[in-house]
Amino acid sequence: MLAKTTDSRRVVGGSRTNRRNAWRTVAACISAVAVVAVSACSSSSGSADSPAAAKPAQAANVDAAKAAIARYVAPPTAFPVTEALAQKLPAGKKFVYLQCATPVCALVGTFVQQAVKGAGGTLTVINAGATAQTAQAAASSVNAMKPDAVILGAIDPALFGGGLKKLSDAGVKVVSLQIAKDVKQYGITFNYLGEELSRRNGKLLADWAITHKGAEADTVLYTLPALDISGPVQKAFQDEMKANCPSCKVRVVPIDVSTIGTTAPRTIVTDLQAHQGTNTAVFVSLSAAGGLPAALKAAGLSVTTVGFGPTTGNLQDIKNGALTAALAIDFPVSTWTAVDATARLITGGLPTAGEQAGEVPEQFLEQKDITFDPTHGWSAFPDYAQQFAKLWQVS
Repeated sequence: MLAKTTDSRRVVGGSRTNRRNAWRTVAACISAVAVVAVSACSSSSGSADSPAAAKPAQAANVDAAKAAIARYVAPPTAFPVTEALAQKLPAGKKFVYLQCATPVCALVGTFVQQAVKGAGGTLTVINAGATAQTAQAAASSVNAMKPDAVILGAIDPALFGGGLKKLSDAGVKVVSLQIAKDVKQYGITFNYLGEELSRRNGKLLADWAITHKGAEADTVLYTLPALDISGPVQKAFQDEMKANCPSCKVRVVPIDVSTIGTTAPRTIVTDLQAHQGTNTAVFVSLSAAGGLPAALKAAGLSVTTVGFGPTTGNLQDIKNGALTAALAIDFPVSTWTAVDATARLITGGLPTAGEQAGEVPEQFLEQKDITFDPTHGWSAFPDYAQQFAKLWQVS
């Protein structure tokens, strides 16, 4: 023991005063909370391979994310169509809308019906479902109707087999909405809002999450593989998260489109319960969040939510504070624009430059933005019907 005491005295300096000062220094080091403080007490730096020298996780580029969404947090100001039809649509033109299986497609269908009526045509709505069997049956029934034009929702055109091509070969103008692939091989005459919109929306959703959560963003993206937009939105979302927040967490969970409005909320809640760290739920289509607020409340869960294309029910949930936000597309204006492009094709013209470029009003809507009646949906241009009537020479 004496030998050890003597050695200790030599190590800490020998005298009692020096020993007291030395132990005070050691105590200060031990009481420090941060790793940096421990390093400061050390006389040498850690090696490049040591845990103490490991590089910290890269911070989120919140400024870049904010800049990316800046134009979409304020109401749009430019109406997408300004060029009048060269001639009024002839009376009696027959339109068919092939409707997909989601609530959003049903909502779009109501606006298609209003637009076709406003242009002076007649419309038949046919449910194309979400499978090859239902889609091909729908296309077959449309062929027998001999319409002037067919408008197709966001359904993978491959599901129709050769049905759309047969329509096109018969002289029918086939116009699609938000098909995220090359559509020429399927006989589609014009695709309004193609893959570029889906990629842009995926990036915007990622930047919104980064803007609101920064480097702490722990996200799950709920996809709908049956919708053609799902793949491009997912890729753009993942790429943008990696670019602007490499340390952020991203998971992807597919949702069966047929479960929307039924078991989808239960699937989402079960997933969130299994991943308690998730703080942001992002939806390729916010329609998948229908009924989710009640399910979250019952499970005692709270999570930030955002998604593309809200239904009227989603908008009501945002107004009530039960959902956080939506990247809203102006369904009335975009749908009437698709009908406008169809009318131009029927009358021998071409879609406008803006229609070919995929111009469409979009805005992030939060609770403070729902100053309108959610049951009527959102439009940046409440007088859209009057504006189109003037362009179509029916006012």
